Amino acid sequence: GVLHLKKHAPWVATSFTTHATVLGRSIAGNSRQLYSKLTEYNPVQVAHEFNVVSKQSLEKLSAVEADVFTTVSAITGRECFSFLGKEPDVITPNGFEDSFVPTAENFEQDRKTARKQLLNVASTVLGYTMAPDTILVATSGRYEFRNKGIDLFINALGEINRKPDSQRQCVAFILVPAYHKGPRQDLITALNDGKLLEEGDRYLTHGLHYMNEDPTINLIAREKLLNGQTDRVKVIFVPSYLNGDDGIFNMSYYQLLIGLDLTLFPSYYEPWGYTPLESLMFHVPTVTTNLSGFGMWVNSYFKEPGNGCLVVERTDDNEPEVVARMADFLGRFMAMNPEEVVKARDDAWAVSRIANWNTLYHFYTEAYALALEKS
Repeated sequence: GVLHLKKHAPWVATSFTTHATVLGRSIAGNSRQLYSKLTEYNPVQVAHEFNVVSKQSLEKLSAVEADVFTTVSAITGRECFSFLGKEPDVITPNGFEDSFVPTAENFEQDRKTARKQLLNVASTVLGYTMAPDTILVATSGRYEFRNKGIDLFINALGEINRKPDSQRQCVAFILVPAYHKGPRQDLITALNDGKLLEEGDRYLTHGLHYMNEDPTINLIAREKLLNGQTDRVKVIFVPSYLNGDDGIFNMSYYQLLIGLDLTLFPSYYEPWGYTPLESLMFHVPTVTTNLSGFGMWVNSYFKEPGNGCLVVERTDDNEPEVVARMADFLGRFMAMNPEEVVKARDDAWAVSRIANWNTLYHFYTEAYALALEKS
């Protein structure tokens, strides 16, 4: 569209925003070091290596030819300079529209409804009833195992499970769409009958194709997260889009999000990071990293997030430290009293205020004004 207008209607001002770079996502998604070697990569060579020459070429040309070029975070801006040969004219961070967050009058009831459903599904899958005070945690997003930090999330769960310092239970949900066969019929029957599953898979809500090769299932096994009744941590993998019609929860992602106690997103490649921001908007404390645009935003504009938001320092080679920090944060939550939980939830919502659309839209109007000036 940008290139067509440039040729056939050059009087129309154009703005091109990239939410990631083709090469950045390719490098990070293939377990290569990105940030420490950002200036060492040859974009042409890398594009050929990953067979993304056309995408890389189109992205680079669009960045150059648009009247204004923007991206969503400073960390992605560094990528743009290295891979596209152009610095963004304006950084346009993503905001969140919170008009569909439940009102104060409905919030607690919606939270109770979500918790009830999450605990009910977890108990049915596991085959035993989870206590009402069970800590409910989750990660979510696209199935980019390393980029989204799903691997480190599972590693942290394994570390917590090996610590016998508390009897409080935790259910961790991996809400990540994958190649699934549909909702489990045995689980649907059990839920409809109000019974717990006596046998069958103890991890999945939906049947999974190529289960033996699935990285999430394999890492859960390596961490010895057995989902036994005496285990401190249980893991439930939900490989379906939560659109309100998944066959098991039949509630949307946002309807379930409000029922969680904590979310963790230890991303390696995350140009912005909507998922932690969404959690904060729903008063759910969260973990993000300094390699995400949103994590950088919190570090810059909210100095004392308390237990509402943890921004973990992540580099190309400090994964054990990231896992330890997350395990410590989760462990603290499992030991909190009700007053401390309320304070953490209030802190989470306070952090979210720095990234509401009403505080960020002006970056976009500035970019559009600049485009009009240049066209």
